[in-house]
Amino acid sequence: MEIAPFLHPAASAVVFGAGAAARAGSQGPLKRTARVAVVTDRGVRAAGLLEGPLASLGARAVLVDDGVVPDGDVRHVDDLAGRARELGVDALLAVGGGSVIDTAKGVGAVLAKGKRLIELEGLATIRTSLLPLVCVPTTAGTGSEATQFAVIKDHGEGKKRVLMDTALVPACAFLDPTLLVGLPRAVTAATGVDAIAHALEAVASRLKNPIASALAVEALRLLLGERGALARSLTAPDDVGARGACLIAANLAGQAISSAMLGACHAFGHALGALKGVPHGVANGAFLLAVLRENLAEARPAYQQTAAALGLSDVDGLFAEVERTVHEIAGVPRTLAALGVGAGDVEGLVERTLGDADLGTNPVELDEAAVRRVIAALR
Repeated sequence: MEIAPFLHPAASAVVFGAGAAARAGSQGPLKRTARVAVVTDRGVRAAGLLEGPLASLGARAVLVDDGVVPDGDVRHVDDLAGRARELGVDALLAVGGGSVIDTAKGVGAVLAKGKRLIELEGLATIRTSLLPLVCVPTTAGTGSEATQFAVIKDHGEGKKRVLMDTALVPACAFLDPTLLVGLPRAVTAATGVDAIAHALEAVASRLKNPIASALAVEALRLLLGERGALARSLTAPDDVGARGACLIAANLAGQAISSAMLGACHAFGHALGALKGVPHGVANGAFLLAVLRENLAEARPAYQQTAAALGLSDVDGLFAEVERTVHEIAGVPRTLAALGVGAGDVEGLVERTLGDADLGTNPVELDEAAVRRVIAALR
């Protein structure tokens, strides 16, 4: 089998284990820093998850900002970067979910380039080293601690600004499963489904490659099925082993999409999230199986290879396992109507999906008729 040329970006260093978060400031890239800006949100702070990382920094934490909102805010990024510049920070620590980590990435980019965040939107607009960014994820889904992407909402324009540059790959991630023990069930389910969608899009994308596929398959092995880490985390929220496996799976899937990119599932998911405010993982889960089936004309060999690697008999077996995990175990609705989508929303959904860059790496080219067909299948 001939392997097409590919580029797999360097991955972040990873420190894994119970209690790892409390070493974020004393081990790895932050060990020799003097003035660190800490980025988080009010929920993380209220839950006490910031205490360990902050204690490890001591007086070196010269700025602690807990103003990150869901999906982030471009104006907040610019403001936070200005405060960090005034204080002469030499590193960044992000403690939180994907919105927090992406905000910290944005701050690093704005500091390095001296531009507003919206001026850095797009592909390879940074191309320079950023301040060291260390991430302590408190959810297991986005894998942002391992990717070259940052997605931050421009609330004034009602759209998400997407940055993609290898400079955005964080320096290190501290994966501490104890931080996820108190995570609400709905967040556990949605973020776990997001990681599954990442892995399944990576194995079949137009930029798929052996390294990304190996990472994605291992993520799926950890997450899928009644004995998978996602199901165990939902059944027994205090199962630290299951929480840890979910964190590792999200990180692996994040590395996979940073290399192989995404596909139509995320294009639909972004559109649904923007139009109806559906949580990202739920939006992806709603469309996942319909997109997998639409992709079969080109992606069947990749799905068959994935099924075999997971010990499943065939593609139908893989799809059945995905359906069981996403809809029965995680509880993602099977119809768009259940997510508040009515007949009057279809045109907006179609328009936003067709304008999404993730369609470009989907294994099958989806025109307007195909986009409408997928939506119709879920109504």
